[in-house]
Amino acid sequence: MTTTWKPFAAFVLGLVALWLAYAIALPGFFLFDDEPNLQKLEFLSDWRSAAAFILSGNSGPLGRPLSLASFAAQASAWPDHPERLLRVNFAIHLLATTAVFALVLGLMRIRPIANQSHATWLAAAIALIWGFSPFLATTHLMIIQRMTGLAGLFVFLGLAGFVWAHCIRNQHPVRSRIMLVASLGLGTLFASLSKENGALLPALSLVILYLWIPKEQRATHRVDRSILFILAVLPTALIFGYLLYHASQALVHGYGLHRQFTPEQRLLTQPWILLDYVQNLLLPRAINVSPFTDHIQASTGWLMPPITTIAVIAWALIIAAALRLRSKAPYLLFGICFFLVGHLLESTIIGLELYFAHRNYVPSFGLYFALIFAIGTMPARYLRTGFLAVSAYALLFLAVLVQTAYQWKDVAVTSELWLAAHPESIRAAQFAATQHLQQGNPAAAVKILDDAARSNPDDAMIQVQSVLICTGREHLFHERLIKLESRLRHLPLSRPTVSELSTIAQSKLTLYCPQLTYQMLIELADALLANPSYQQSPHARSHLLIAKAFSYAEQAQMEQAADLFAEAFWTYPVLDTAFTAASLMSNLGDYQRAKEFLSAARTAAPESFLKQKLWHQRLDAFDYIIEKSRLIEGSTTGS
Repeated sequence: MTTTWKPFAAFVLGLVALWLAYAIALPGFFLFDDEPNLQKLEFLSDWRSAAAFILSGNSGPLGRPLSLASFAAQASAWPDHPERLLRVNFAIHLLATTAVFALVLGLMRIRPIANQSHATWLAAAIALIWGFSPFLATTHLMIIQRMTGLAGLFVFLGLAGFVWAHCIRNQHPVRSRIMLVASLGLGTLFASLSKENGALLPALSLVILYLWIPKEQRATHRVDRSILFILAVLPTALIFGYLLYHASQALVHGYGLHRQFTPEQRLLTQPWILLDYVQNLLLPRAINVSPFTDHIQASTGWLMPPITTIAVIAWALIIAAALRLRSKAPYLLFGICFFLVGHLLESTIIGLELYFAHRNYVPSFGLYFALIFAIGTMPARYLRTGFLAVSAYALLFLAVLVQTAYQWKDVAVTSELWLAAHPESIRAAQFAATQHLQQGNPAAAVKILDDAARSNPDDAMIQVQSVLICTGREHLFHERLIKLESRLRHLPLSRPTVSELSTIAQSKLTLYCPQLTYQMLIELADALLANPSYQQSPHARSHLLIAKAFSYAEQAQMEQAADLFAEAFWTYPVLDTAFTAASLMSNLGDYQRAKEFLSAARTAAPESFLKQKLWHQRLDAFDYIIEKSRLIEGSTTGS
């Protein structure tokens, strides 16, 4: 084998090792965001139901239809085969790692290093270290985060195409322009429809253009400049305009009741969170690769905590140093800016949760590129040592990734480790308690929930779970329930709480507590409906009405159930709610009311043309079912 092919062979072996490392975590398991986003996969039966699922996304303003389409193609895997869903996640990551390899090869070609024979080795090292990065593992081990992985794949494919378009610009100008249009246009479109942060592809391409590609190698022809303006500069300007508009609205009106921190506090918090990301990306620990980060508290002032001010100063010094060293070490400024620009949407003003490791999937490339490029371009006398250090670093990452995968495989043990590492996390407590319940150890689950409830007295979700799971303290249940009902009238809004009540209403109540009745669930729902913070949320009110509706239906009070489902639909229009209401009306023999209700439901169709068309098609199909049921009942009665 020639020297030219050795780094490619090493890269392929690295991909095999990457697959085997992730495969250790199989069969995997579902987590907190999986069910709300994927539970409708169970009902996919034809193209209409598949299209409805693909267009039903509400995780972001664009709906993420490409990601949902990938899940729809695997509908048969839900809910019993998480391993099949995870294997696709892993395959997407391998493709993304290959795209990173192609991107780095192009960057190396634009700025050749002194020893070109090592350039391909360096590209393979950067791509594999990024691929092995343990801190990015939640992107692939959390099934729903395929959205992040798929968006990242399209971003890296787009950036690789953008760079190689510049590499071939002089020899093949027409091909170069086609690549520019495809990489920036289609890449941004596909990435954004996978997850909204894919819209940063144009901004990242400008980081490459102005901080990596020398002036003499940039496209200067009028056609090239027009393409770059339309597909890179203009979309980037729109992103900044969106952020400024969002900031102006958030700083005036806040985030609403669904967040326990203000926009100002979020902006103060993100600098030290970004530093924490850097630490975990460069010096990973398996225990920190966790899906539970809800325990992170926002900064409430410049010195509360002190790391707030320290982080701001640190970032100012880092950027200043990178600017000063730009001529000697352009990779430093390039890498830092790539990292920071990659965090523009998720780590600035938008009111998302404060911390998630998977937000680093694309931005982290900048850090790894700068670090490994610096080592690979050391003076010749240190180069051998540098490459040995890079190899050792890659093997360390792989070893930690294997340890991480083993932790995710043994969910029972891992749930306890995560809870011990993050005792303040409500989600970690809920997850650990669920594992104990599934293992037939309710006493341990009760203790965990009680501890979490005492530590989080204002969280309605954990208070409800702590009371309704009453194993070993049944004699206290009624007294605790009365206190809970009183408290629910005043606690802050917790959206998961309303979903939990709906889930309980559809479950076997004795799984929670022998004394629990549907009437008690109705009273808990009424207590939350009387809470001002829940009254202001149509989504919360609708789910509470649905919980009451299911409770009435389980008590064979179908008329009340039908009325509540109808009210829930008009409070927060969702077609499945409308169909449930219409079905109950039909079962009661009131076909005319059902048809009138479905006809009125057309007025609540979404504004999007595609969603509106599908909305009416699904109503037509269900209206046909109602009519057929009426005719069948009529003929049966007549005979």
